[in-house]
Amino acid sequence: MSLVSRIRHVMARQAQAPGGGRARLAAALVATLAATLAVWARRDLVESHAMAQACLAGQGGAVCGARAALVQAFNSGLLGALVLAAALLALLCRRAWTAALCLTLGATGLVLYSFQAGALALLIGALLLLPAARQG
Repeated sequence: MSLVSRIRHVMARQAQAPGGGRARLAAALVATLAATLAVWARRDLVESHAMAQACLAGQGGAVCGARAALVQAFNSGLLGALVLAAALLALLCRRAWTAALCLTLGATGLVLYSFQAGALALLIGALLLLPAARQG
């Protein structure tokens, strides 16, 4: 059996599995959405000079509280710890939803200044969501 036909066979078998392909696609879409929101938060809340000036002047309102909480989360290491906890949970439970959570928090951590924890969690989540190719 050639490599291409073997890949097609594995993909067809995974597509027939109940929820297999859909669960992976949903996890990838949620992780992409989370990374997009994290990019927005980083660009428009954390790194925006206009937002920083408004918060210093006391004109930002509730958005400044969210900005301060986000900055405190990655400065204190809380975000990285949360991302690593999700990776550990995904490794221990090996469920699709824990792998999706790990993938989502990994993408978020990667964008929001928790590079090492985010990259590790993103890798673990992606590997756990890959279909297991069975010999046979």
